[in-house]
Amino acid sequence: MKDFLKALGPLPLILTIAILIAGLAGLNMLEIARAAGDGPGNITAKAYIAGVTKGTFVKFTAAGVIAPATAASDNIIGVCRRTADANQQTSYAPVGSQTTVTSGEAIAVGDLLTCDPNSEASVVDASQALGQRIAAVALTAAAAQGTAVDVVVMAGYSAGLTDSMTAITGATSLNANSSGVVHNVTATAVIALPPTDVGIVYTFICDGPDGTVQISLSPISADLIRGRGSAGVDNKDWINTLATAKRGDYVTIVADGDAGWFIVHQSGTWAAEG
Repeated sequence: MKDFLKALGPLPLILTIAILIAGLAGLNMLEIARAAGDGPGNITAKAYIAGVTKGTFVKFTAAGVIAPATAASDNIIGVCRRTADANQQTSYAPVGSQTTVTSGEAIAVGDLLTCDPNSEASVVDASQALGQRIAAVALTAAAAQGTAVDVVVMAGYSAGLTDSMTAITGATSLNANSSGVVHNVTATAVIALPPTDVGIVYTFICDGPDGTVQISLSPISADLIRGRGSAGVDNKDWINTLATAKRGDYVTIVADGDAGWFIVHQSGTWAAEG
């Protein structure tokens, strides 16, 4: 065997070095693949000089890399899927995907979430919502800070009260263009919702004498409305009970782009269609 190796000369050493180089290259490719493959639909990106942390909200910088989002007014583009130091390759879950985010406080199912100074998820403050942007809707709850919460990542847009309000006086069909509008319902109405599409949000307010206005929110046959103790059933309306309806009863729903609609806020007596 020694004579054989001698006859080969430096070839075994060259092969060994080549194998080591190939192995290191393979590990590097695996690292890149891991960065891009932390979940379906994730997008590969490079971390900014501050680095990024898995499970926190991120934004784009002017240089086209991702950095921690640190304010509710930031244009959040997704949730970091892999911790990375400055200039390292990583990935993020973009708008429309389902992932987990770290809670910065207690969160309930269906809460609209924005970003706190630690890049963690906080509940949109309805009293100061005009300066905030919505980044996700919660699919699971968190009792306190530091909990992994399942979310659907949503398109960022100004949330809260709006200067756009419409009156609904009878049967109405809505589309995505009326997202964000407050709908004042002044007479009993069945309101047909469009197919669920991530980020569409509606608010409906009962604006008639007590016991005279029944609001029925009607999803398409493939969508459901869930939240506030209701698991939801496809093609079933969400109804403000007529007998107990009062002026000022309201509901806010948001589309998840998959199953249907989540009830985010609600006042009054509402129930699923029987």
